[in-house]
Amino acid sequence: MLDRLVLKDDELDDVILPREDFISLKEEARWMAVVKVHTTKQFSNQPFFQKMDVAWGLARKWTIRPVEDNLFVLQVSCLGDWNRVMLEGPWLFRQMGVMLEPYDGMADPLAVTLNHILVWAQIRGVPPLFRKEAIVRDMAARLGEVLGVDLYALGASGTSFVRVRIKLDVNKPLVRAVGLHPEGQPKLRFQVLYEKLPRFCDVCGILGHGDMECGDGVHTEEAKEYGDWMMAPQEDWHPQTTGVRRGPAVGSSGGGRGGGRAAGRGADTRKRPTGVHSGKASQGDVDAEENSLMLVDGGEKRGQQGMEVTGDLPALTPGPQNPLSPIKPPVMKKQRTSEENKMQAGSNEECRQDP
Repeated sequence: MLDRLVLKDDELDDVILPREDFISLKEEARWMAVVKVHTTKQFSNQPFFQKMDVAWGLARKWTIRPVEDNLFVLQVSCLGDWNRVMLEGPWLFRQMGVMLEPYDGMADPLAVTLNHILVWAQIRGVPPLFRKEAIVRDMAARLGEVLGVDLYALGASGTSFVRVRIKLDVNKPLVRAVGLHPEGQPKLRFQVLYEKLPRFCDVCGILGHGDMECGDGVHTEEAKEYGDWMMAPQEDWHPQTTGVRRGPAVGSSGGGRGGGRAAGRGADTRKRPTGVHSGKASQGDVDAEENSLMLVDGGEKRGQQGMEVTGDLPALTPGPQNPLSPIKPPVMKKQRTSEENKMQAGSNEECRQDP
């Protein structure tokens, strides 16, 4: 718009920002990211902030500012928290993926492309002969951008498989299998399993909606070529996969595929492994609904470690009235006076007399 205007002298009188001030401002913009939930549905900001406060469990103060509906600017205060938010995950809110991209503080947040989440995936059945990093990376590239490879991952079930860290495009169908064709030899096909995913469609395999929201929502069972069978057993998940339990969680209702869903078609109901959480004490199931009680290590409530909500929303304060703490304060019984005790004793005596 401004490019088409003929600006006046006063409008061309720019403010000069000294280089030293600019460098200082750039330093203040460290550890910033643009955040968006992969959904077309409306939601309130406050439950989202509360859920992520519990899920991330950050050690230092952090702020989050709304830009517009379902677009936020996040800033954390230390490298450990930055690595937690940006490198771990996938993060879910109401079974939908939370997408994050680094932000320099200068560009228009609306111009930042958000279409990826980080996931762990397993390639099952790869023979030892072909467990070479170059070969595995070539096969895993069919899933998305490859960030890391573990050629001999070993699950709690005793199964050995290849594990890869993938930057997954949320707008493309999930890959169910990858192939390898040694020249002069038969083609090989290997199944891909995922360690926790947001909600995805059993018909088209794309994240962000279910089969009843795909097209007109009417589909035959034969049309459902994706499903829970694509999820790896939870005891074989990577220890850093969010949502792995440490002890029983209270009020958990799951979140996304493989994040504690109720048993259903192809659902895995085996015992979950002990979770590992970097930094502070391990949390319970981080995918419980935002109003569920989160307990860790003897009942200490997580969350509210230093969140600062800015914009039109009120800042959160810990306490009995906080939505994160649905437990009501204990009701104290009123102490009876001596006169009331005498009256109660007389009433009890009358009840014991024969009619």
